[in-house]
Amino acid sequence: MALILLYYTSFERSMKSLDPGQKEIVKRILKGLLIYYSSNCDVAKAKEEESGFFYKQLSKPYYEAGVEGKVRVLIERDKSECFVILAGNHDQIKRFLVKY
Repeated sequence: MALILLYYTSFERSMKSLDPGQKEIVKRILKGLLIYYSSNCDVAKAKEEESGFFYKQLSKPYYEAGVEGKVRVLIERDKSECFVILAGNHDQIKRFLVKY
């Protein structure tokens, strides 16, 4: 079963603080995520389009994805639904995880 990618409003707010180059990286991450989720979580498929794509579990139910550099996307996974929470750097994701 393919996973569904949904977006929290917190993600849209986090995008406002990124510069244009970082926003382009986030678009690439989201493209990689869509491929990853639609291919039953096949990282190789996502890497065919975005060579640096990675997806890793942090603390359940949170995961992070990225393609290059320091920009990452934080995801909350609940069964077949995956919610994009925020886009930011390692420290921003870490601060979020400490709160929750």
